[in-house]
Amino acid sequence: MAAKEQKNRRYRNAKISEHRLRRVVECFARDMTAAETVKATRLSAPTVNLIFHRLRERMRDHGLFVPKFDDGEPHPLAVVFNPKHRGVPEHLHDLHAIERIHRILCAQHLKGFERLLVSDPNNVERATRLLRSESRKSTKRYQVWELFKQDDGYMNTPNTKLFNPNDIRVDSFIIINELHTNPQDAFFAYLWKGTYIRA
Repeated sequence: MAAKEQKNRRYRNAKISEHRLRRVVECFARDMTAAETVKATRLSAPTVNLIFHRLRERMRDHGLFVPKFDDGEPHPLAVVFNPKHRGVPEHLHDLHAIERIHRILCAQHLKGFERLLVSDPNNVERATRLLRSESRKSTKRYQVWELFKQDDGYMNTPNTKLFNPNDIRVDSFIIINELHTNPQDAFFAYLWKGTYIRA
């Protein structure tokens, strides 16, 4: 008797496993075309195209950038429209342009970034452990900073400094930046964390 395929928690009423969905999302994050993804995953073209479309809809409705346009204004996303997708129908241009913006935002800002409150002792303990671990390595994987809230008393001082658990302000933040993260990996991590698709 064949083993039962693992339930897909991320795609309601899906006929593919969560593992295969992950492969499609990885291909999407690496900016592969639907045709290239069909070859890589051995899924049908309609299935791949549907998942790609759902990912773009997810970014449009719940993403880092949710655009709102007035009907009479020139389309502001036209300047970032990806030439690779020029053949898509006009009514889908917005989705492809929003995808492009998310790729740029993830490449610039989501390379393993975490922002934690200093006021939570667990965050301070975690950052301290990370610093101790990094001090024993020849190649650093993380940077840990303290980010200050800007106010009148600190306008002329730097708003960040290297994290020091013995010298921190209670109202500041801990910034953990993962170094050497490929932008495509950062985009995949963002997509996969937020991937919940309704069939």
